[in-house]
Amino acid sequence: MQVLEIEHIIPTAAGGTDAEENLWLACRLCNNAKGAQTHGYDLVTGRRVRLFNPREQKWRQQFRWNEDGTQIIGRTVCGRATVRALNLNNEIALVVRRNWVSAGWHPPTL
Repeated sequence: MQVLEIEHIIPTAAGGTDAEENLWLACRLCNNAKGAQTHGYDLVTGRRVRLFNPREQKWRQQFRWNEDGTQIIGRTVCGRATVRALNLNNEIALVVRRNWVSAGWHPPTL
């Protein structure tokens, strides 16, 4: 079982605060991958864009699941940049999601 940790949407190193509206839950792998990043690069457009903000944006508008429910696919420049910057489809996440799919727990209905 993976314990979620509190992460700063805007990292304190980038001027973010500890106010509740700047906090969210993330797995350790995603939080470590994010580090102090606030922006990422979309390889399709070459644009540098802000990373996904779960307090201001809807997940379904930015992302979707692939056909077997194991990979997160970015729908937008923000989604694609976030998937890449946070390494959302790392091997550990894929193994976990495959197991969840096998158990009938995944993908979630949003």
